[in-house]
Amino acid sequence: MLLPGDNLIPEPDSVQTMAVTISAPPAQVWPWLVQMGVDRAGLYSYTWVENGLLRLGVTNADRIHPEWQDLKVGDTIAFTPPGYPGGRRGPRVAELESCRHLVLDSSPGAPAGTVTGTWQFILHDTGDGGTRLLLRTRTGPGRPAVLRFMDFLLQPGYLFMDRAMLLGIKQRAEREVQKARVATLA
Repeated sequence: MLLPGDNLIPEPDSVQTMAVTISAPPAQVWPWLVQMGVDRAGLYSYTWVENGLLRLGVTNADRIHPEWQDLKVGDTIAFTPPGYPGGRRGPRVAELESCRHLVLDSSPGAPAGTVTGTWQFILHDTGDGGTRLLLRTRTGPGRPAVLRFMDFLLQPGYLFMDRAMLLGIKQRAEREVQKARVATLA
């Protein structure tokens, strides 16, 4: 199935797609996506990995921050803090459509106009007040062999952390829906 952002890497070397069903509408999932970043709401994954092993200094937010809701095409989402070994890095927003999809171009150092990796967050309304959140990652051809080998070695870790991020978003969005239900009953 062709998804938003697939056109950026028409013939990928690798594609991974995972998904989670969230008992919250897309409009209540979207704010968690657009405020991601180590210098913003965090990555919603395992803090013990983010801060213990990777030393990112992440604080994963447990609320929506209005000041972080203005993400636009061309913005960078920081995945490493200032002073981090290898420098401050993160993907650039390539496409976004509010409450529908967020496509990140993770091609640091690639020649202009060349996309070597994407993260694609796709929100599907389930029709029953829920959201099916898909995360697709794609890597492009032409990357040096050493990078392809590193990706191969690190792939289990990527999948582990990506899954944790999706579950972290699910937990937060569903908690907000539950709070709203309780407030309505009070």
